[in-house]
Amino acid sequence: MLHFLLFIYAFIHAGLLVWILSAKSNQGTHRQGWRIAFLCALLFGMCYDNMITAMGNLYFNQDWYPSANVPRFILHAMVLPFLPLFALSLLRATTVGLFRQRLVQRALMLFTGAAIMFGLYHEVVLLELGDKSALGVHKLGNLSSAPPWATILSNLVFLPLAWVYWRTTGWPWMLLGGVFIFIVNGASAAQPWGFLAGNFAEVVFIISLILTERRQQIYSQQDVSQETSTA
Repeated sequence: MLHFLLFIYAFIHAGLLVWILSAKSNQGTHRQGWRIAFLCALLFGMCYDNMITAMGNLYFNQDWYPSANVPRFILHAMVLPFLPLFALSLLRATTVGLFRQRLVQRALMLFTGAAIMFGLYHEVVLLELGDKSALGVHKLGNLSSAPPWATILSNLVFLPLAWVYWRTTGWPWMLLGGVFIFIVNGASAAQPWGFLAGNFAEVVFIISLILTERRQQIYSQQDVSQETSTA
């Protein structure tokens, strides 16, 4: 029955995705539009991952089911490495001039490109789908024992950026969400219930990112209003 919990996670992600797409405040600057697109891609990937995994108890032995799992790994490899660029975009709106330097921006863009290529190679090209059922949930996973280094390194780059954002703005939630998912995934990776804990951590993490983006939008709108009133 635990597979129903994965359906709940999927519906939460779908609800957040609909809310973001329907929010009128999403019409802002180019940087804000890019961040919204990233959050939507992240939510779509998380929703798809949970939905397909939850359907394993119903369709595990169907011929199409393994193929339906492959996009889970493609989305994971192609979306998560953009996390440091999301934080960088937020930091460019702060008073820390370092993050408006082209050298820093290009370095993070280069890192993101390398992480995507390595992730696609490791998680898609070398993908070995196999039975990883646990706790009564029939699911497929990557049989490779190698850690997802692209994701781990992306998180390790993201966390210091989130720390700077907290120290600069006083907003700790993006950092706390990043620390939470990093600890939960690390502590539960080898446990049979790890996928349930990890998916719960994803819900907490994406909410922390959405709240951070919402905060940034509000402050950006206030800045524009102040500039207009003093003009």
